[in-house]
Formats: sequence, C-alpha cells, structure tokens
Amino acid sequence: MALTAVRDLRELRAPATEDELADFETDVLSGFVLARASAGLVDSTIRNDVNHLELIRDWFGRPLWEMQPSDADTYFGKVLRDANPSTRTGRASALTVYFHFLELRHKVELHNLTDSVVECPLDEINRPRASVDPQLRIPPTVDEVEQLFAGWRAELDDLPQVRPDRPQLRRRPPGRRRGLAYQRSPDAGSGRRAVGVGPVSGN
Repeated sequence: MALTAVRDLRELRAPATEDELADFETDVLSGFVLARASAGLVDSTIRNDVNHLELIRDWFGRPLWEMQPSDADTYFGKVLRDANPSTRTGRASALTVYFHFLELRHKVELHNLTDSVVECPLDEINRPRASVDPQLRIPPTVDEVEQLFAGWRAELDDLPQVRPDRPQLRRRPPGRRRGLAYQRSPDAGSGRRAVGVGPVSGN
C-alpha cells in the first residue's frame, strides 16, 4: 500500500472577512440568550448578563473570544478597580458563562474561522471575589452572654402574673371549670353521662 502526503484543507480556505465575523458574533450572542432562556433563567437575569457582556465588548473593541488573561487583568484590575464588588463579580460571572458557552458550542467553528483556541481569560488567579475581607464569625464573650440572659430574666420578671391560683382552681367543680353541666343519663345502668351546656345545678 502506497503512502501519499495529505494536505490540510484549511490552507485553501479563505480567511473570514470582518463582516462574516461580525455576523457570526451576533449569531453567537443570540444563541447564548436562547440557551440561557432554555435553562430557565428569568428575562431580567438574561438582560443583565447581556448588558455586562456588551460593556466589556465596548471597552475591548474586539470580539470577546479574542480576550486574553492580560486583557482581563487590565479590565478588572484597573477599569473596574473601584467598582462595587457586586458589579465586578456579576460582570466576571457573565463573562465566564459566555466563554463556557463558546467552548461547548463553537470551539471548533471558532478555531476554523480564527485559527485560535477559545479559552476563558478569567482563572483562579484573576477572577474577582465578592469580598477580600475575611468573613469570620467571632463568638460572644462570657460577659456578653451573661448580659443577654440577664436582660431576658428582667423582662420575664416584669410580665404580669395572669395565671390563676392553682389551689382555688382545684376546689372548683369540674363542670364549673369547663363551663359545662353534666347530667346523668336516663340509662343509668350504662354508666354513661350526657353532656349539656348550661350552669351547674346545686346538687
């Protein structure tokens, strides 16, 4: 069996024009919106993600799939340096999800069009955090615990005593305590008692 040289057909493919890349970028963003809607996200969340991506795109000036880690360092480390932490993390989350979508759906196509491999510019080193301050739960001191329970005891002591006197309650007939009069059933042999509403007789 003879061997022959195989030529890569990509060498014969004409490079994509700017218009073709712009149309492809629009189609990719439309697919991203549809995929997020399919995942069950509400419209407001999808609009926020798209708004974050458009703001990054306006600053970058090129398709987002060309963004490198150094570009993300500049954007999040300088442009959004003093922004609200929720803004920085929200924008970083939208960018991460968008690149995850590119890698899953358009990795091969983008490689054929741009001859580059899609990779998210955010990693564990430069991904913005919600807060840089350590979130530690410090237990209360012994004096603070004693002060808390002392306040509770003082409030309980100030409550009015509304509970009736138990000895007096035990001396009352059962019918008076329940507001019901118990009368003997005509069928005395059965040992049953009929319950009727009304005052207790003097018997």
